[in-house]
Amino acid sequence: MSTRILVVFALLTFVVPIAEAQSTRSTVTGTVTDADGAPLPGAQIADVAFQRGTTAGPDGRYMLDGLPPGTHTLEIRFVGYQTAVREVTLQAGETREINVSLKERVLETDGVTVTGTARARSTLRAPQDVDVMGTEDLQSGRSAALGELLQENVDGVSSIQTGAQAGKPVLRGLSGKRVVLLKDGIAQEYYQFGVRHFPTTNASEAERVEVVRGASSILYGSDALGGAINVISKPAPTTGVDAFEVGGSASTQYYTNNNERAVALDLSAAQGNVGWRVGAERRIAGNYHTPDAPTFSETKEGGTFGDPRYTGEVPFTNFEQWSTYGQVGLQGAFGTLQLYGDYWSNAQNFLLPAGGTPGQTPFPAAGLGQNLEHSNVVLKGNIVADGFVLKPRLNWQRSIRQSGAPGTTLGDIRDGGGLARFDYPLDLKTDIYTGRLEVAHPSIGSLSGTIGAEVQHQDADTRGPAELQPSARTWNTGVFFFEDLDLDPVTVSFGSRLDVRTVEAVPNDRTTESDQLDNTYTTLSGAAGASYAFGDGVAIATNLSSGFRAPSVFELYASGVHGGVAAFQVGNPDLEPERSYSADLSLRVRRDRVTAEVTGYVNAIQDYIYLKNEDEQGPNGNLQKFAADQTDALIPGIEATVETSPLPWLQVGGSAAVLDGTGDGLGADEGDDGELPLLPANTVSGFVRWVPADTGPLTNPQVELSLKRSFEKDAAGRLEPFAQFDKLDTKGPNPPFGTASTRAYSVVNVEARTTLALGLGAPLTVSVGVDNLLDETYRDFLDTYKGYALSPGRDVQFSLSTSF
Repeated sequence: MSTRILVVFALLTFVVPIAEAQSTRSTVTGTVTDADGAPLPGAQIADVAFQRGTTAGPDGRYMLDGLPPGTHTLEIRFVGYQTAVREVTLQAGETREINVSLKERVLETDGVTVTGTARARSTLRAPQDVDVMGTEDLQSGRSAALGELLQENVDGVSSIQTGAQAGKPVLRGLSGKRVVLLKDGIAQEYYQFGVRHFPTTNASEAERVEVVRGASSILYGSDALGGAINVISKPAPTTGVDAFEVGGSASTQYYTNNNERAVALDLSAAQGNVGWRVGAERRIAGNYHTPDAPTFSETKEGGTFGDPRYTGEVPFTNFEQWSTYGQVGLQGAFGTLQLYGDYWSNAQNFLLPAGGTPGQTPFPAAGLGQNLEHSNVVLKGNIVADGFVLKPRLNWQRSIRQSGAPGTTLGDIRDGGGLARFDYPLDLKTDIYTGRLEVAHPSIGSLSGTIGAEVQHQDADTRGPAELQPSARTWNTGVFFFEDLDLDPVTVSFGSRLDVRTVEAVPNDRTTESDQLDNTYTTLSGAAGASYAFGDGVAIATNLSSGFRAPSVFELYASGVHGGVAAFQVGNPDLEPERSYSADLSLRVRRDRVTAEVTGYVNAIQDYIYLKNEDEQGPNGNLQKFAADQTDALIPGIEATVETSPLPWLQVGGSAAVLDGTGDGLGADEGDDGELPLLPANTVSGFVRWVPADTGPLTNPQVELSLKRSFEKDAAGRLEPFAQFDKLDTKGPNPPFGTASTRAYSVVNVEARTTLALGLGAPLTVSVGVDNLLDETYRDFLDTYKGYALSPGRDVQFSLSTSF
């Protein structure tokens, strides 16, 4: 352990801001105008990778200074206009003029990504498959659940839903520990082992969210077999040398289905090169509602698609959520330095599948109260030194997950039911310490890229009497390089990473000193990809990668009742690391009036870890026992999306996602291949968008009608979570209601939004939408309430936002 601490210390001592003479810094200046040459005051110009940015003045002029020599990728954006991407190569002390004329937005054609790539790249030219959600999308489409936010805005992403507050992202059929959630490039911990455990972050603090599909273990280490989701926080603002400026934004939302109310406020101030920012968001929601439909107790009908137990108002689905953040930043000749901290809290109820017999009416409902908290502090910088850019990150996190006993809900806690913080039966706390250093080296001919190292220590403490998993200490040390070879019009990327991970469990009542409580894993990952840009805005890209995922503490050593999924779960200390070998091929089109992309991929995973139904009861005698096991898995799929504007006022588009996933020996008959659990159903969707011209105070108006078709899907036998609700499960306890397999369904949504220019200096963006317009009765395959409740019915949504 002392050796690892020395490694961390060495990283810290290496990361010292090196001040160089201002004459070695470079500057980009110019003017941002519209197609007619009129200036666009307030346009944003950002060097995303370097986290430097500025705003165009009243005459459209801007100046972005303090940049190191080398190649920079700039993103120029303005509300209502297409984002422009410009690459510029700067010599030491050079000033370059880059004038940009932005086109009025027909379709969003391109953006810059820094996630999963060797250096900042446009999404068209990157060999990796990356999507970017910018500030405008985050303001208009924000929800309590990150999974739902991504599902609604990024084609091909699915979400494991549990009520309105819990949405767990699914990328190419993989979720949980196989998808890494990052905040500013640092992996976040939120007890991903649970089906219903969702990311503990809020998009209100983000400037952008980047989603990379496919194995991303090169940059982000273990767990990124399915991809990575990077929530990039807003930069600290700056002004002129002596100027002092304040600004901010505010928004509010309301959802009729569950009476959800949200308000968010962001305030910033800057003087010279020093900037500050603080913000907060608060959400309160009641129980969600389904369409009116007969329940099982009313019809007494069973069958594979049995009637649900609950319709109308679904009890114990309320929640309260709030988050706050603050930062201070400094920009100078040395680069940038920021101290950032945030806190997120979510108090919620879960509806449990309480027991009952066909003759018992009504069935009593049961809930489970939970308290979730996440704290995060990071010191990050972009330090320029002799042509190198050092990107240090020092991070501390604390993740807390606390659950009451079944039947003890948040109301009981707040009404004096006696459940104090330290009395939660399930009480998990994990402290995570991360030191990370990336070094972007100067270009060597056409070669540019990053080398780096990362050390992370997790101290997991199980504090409650319900020892679902033991306390444990985890160390992970990784070194990596990732390079780009720019042979315009061809871009080649390649890299490798070496990781060493140790997991040390603390003995408890269910483990002994003689058990295998120490595990060490050493793995090597690699990736290579290429893109070829031909024509105007057309490219083809391919990527080959290998990744790994070390078993988690839960998968190795769990032994106890997991109340949220009604199962007794057992780990396996002999598990091997998962190894992923993936390949994809994409055709991309980014033009003014058409954008399209089609991607085929295949992911082969050796020693895929899953929970196997043991066909027996756990020690408590009333819950099915599931034990960690392994198989070899194969997941092939196709994703496609297209948007076009046949007329200036009309946009239409569609998307499709089709995938399959099988594991050796998982079939109903011994030795046969069977389907993997938690795979999303195949979907197709389409939209029609009316975009009229600006009229009076209305700018950027649009009305969109969309349709999503989800096809029927059978549960993966008895491996599927909540398989006991499927009548195909003839061996286990078989409730007389509900389903684990789902039928096909279609959902229609509509939304209208515009920005009001009221002449007050603060434009107001207004949005009104209706999800499930026709109040369709359905159950989504990845809705974990599908066993005993319908998915949500009609939901009218109102949103207001402004910046000042």
